[in-house]
Order: sequence, then structure tokens, then C-alpha cells
Amino acid sequence: MAIPFIIGAVAVAAGALGVKKGLDAKEDFDRAERIGKRAQRKHEEAIGNLDLARKNTNAALEALGKAKVDVFHHQFKFLVDFCKKLKGNSTAKLQGFDQMINPITLKEMEKMVSVALELDKTIGSSAVGGALTGLAAYGTVGIVGTASTGTAISALSGAAAKSATLAYLGGGSLAAGGLGMAGGVAVLGGAVLGPALAIGGFIMASKAEEQVTKAYNYEAKVDKAVAEIDTSLVYLKGVRTNAKEMENIILNMVQRFEEAKVTSVYESEAKIEKMLALGKALKMLLDTPILTTDDNPVSDLSERINKAVSSTGFLTYGDKK
Repeated sequence: MAIPFIIGAVAVAAGALGVKKGLDAKEDFDRAERIGKRAQRKHEEAIGNLDLARKNTNAALEALGKAKVDVFHHQFKFLVDFCKKLKGNSTAKLQGFDQMINPITLKEMEKMVSVALELDKTIGSSAVGGALTGLAAYGTVGIVGTASTGTAISALSGAAAKSATLAYLGGGSLAAGGLGMAGGVAVLGGAVLGPALAIGGFIMASKAEEQVTKAYNYEAKVDKAVAEIDTSLVYLKGVRTNAKEMENIILNMVQRFEEAKVTSVYESEAKIEKMLALGKALKMLLDTPILTTDDNPVSDLSERINKAVSSTGFLTYGDKK
């Protein structure tokens, strides 16, 4: 008669073990889900930081491009007109004129004035954004050898299309799937979007104990992607720093030019020479790229800026008013 009681006791024990395994399984599932969600939050935050850096970097490039175009419109147009009057007036002599603004430099400035006028006609079009970022990144060298201003605008716009970095910078948000050219992602340090694995992909599998391992593997992939994003953030900071440094020195040189500007060809040689020297320095600054041909931030930008500024003969980089 004892056998039924024994069977009953075994059944109770088995039931208790089943309950424990069920609780253990639930704990494993919950743990895996916590790990997965933590990794997902980390990745989403990193993507948000990258997208913000992209927008800020693109804005810095456009601001630099606009500053350059403004110089085309005003300072270069003034210089071109002034130099034509100076050369056309036989009584207005300036020793060393060709050394200050030689015919080639003057012709290049005139070309830039034409480019600025054409950019005005295309305001609001996608070509303008590409032109401004191309102009900011690579300087003005690419536009002076073109056959016409139309070609120049196309070349400048094309700079963004040919450069994976600039295409990425001008693209839509990462959340919206905007990556510019696919190569832009590689340029910025790898597969920055990181793991595409959905958390549910490992949470719903059959064996609970495997889910914790899979969750940790997922987190490791996220950590790798976040590390690549951090590298990209450093890169973008370098681009922004160069763009802002160049914009600031151009604006500073514009101010100095405007203060030294003379309107009469009969002004003293010293004053005319100073104005022309500042104009030449401005030209050198606008020609200076802030990115290399392989889209890396120029590392010796301060030295290049100093070369342009010191060419005036009376300024050095870092001079304060």
C-alpha cells in the first residue's frame, strides 16, 4: 500500500524540479533580453551621436564654402576691377605690380567672380550644396582650369558625388537610411550601422541557456560597431576643426582687407601694395584645401595658413587686432 504514496512523492518532486527549470529558463530569457536591450540602447545612442556629428560637419563645410563665395563676390570682384583700372591708367605706376598680383592670379580671381555669379543663379538647387562643400573641402584650384563657369559648377558639385565622405556628409540621417554613397560608410571607419540582428532573433529561440550566450555575442558586435563609430567621430571632428579654422582666418583676412582697401588708383604705393598683398593672401587661403585627395583632414593646415598670411610681408598667423 506504500507504493502509491511513493509515486505521489516522485510526482511532486518532479513537478517542483519542472517549476525550478521553468523559473531558471525565464530568468535566462530575462537576462538575455536585458543584455540585448542594453546593447541596443548603446548602439542607438552612438548612431545618434554620429548623425549629429555628420550634420554639424556638413554645416561647417557649407559655412566655409559660403565664406569663400562671399570673397569671390566682394573682395575679388573689387580687386579685378581695381587692377584693370590701375593697369589702364598710364599715370598710376606701381613698382612690383606683377609680383603682387600677377596676370595669372588676376585671371583666376576673375574666373572665381564668374563662378560666384553662376552660383547665385542656382541657389536652392542641389548643385549649390555640392559646390559649397566641394569648394570648402578642396579649395579653388579645381575651378580655375575649367572651360566655362557652367563646367566649374558641375565640377564642384561633382566633388561631393565623387567623394564618398562628402556624399555621406550631405546625405540624409542614418535613422532614415541616408548614407550618401555606400562608400561613405567605409571611409568613416567601417560598418557604422553595426549589428542588424534584432533582439527577438535570439530571445525567441528554444533553449533559454543559449540566449544569454547569444545576447553577449550580440553585445560584443555592438561594442565593435560603437568603437568604429567613435573613430568616425574623431575623423569628423578633424574635418570640422579644419573647416572652422579656415573660415575664421578667411573672415579675419577679409576684415583686414576691407580696412586697407583703397578706391583710387592715385593712392600711395604703400597703401595699394598693402591691399594687393592682402588680396593675394586671400587668394592663397581660398586655394588651400582642408582635406587631402583621399578625404583625410589636412594635418598641417596651420602651417599652410601661416604661409599664406605671412606672404603679405607684415602679418603672421595668430596676429590679433
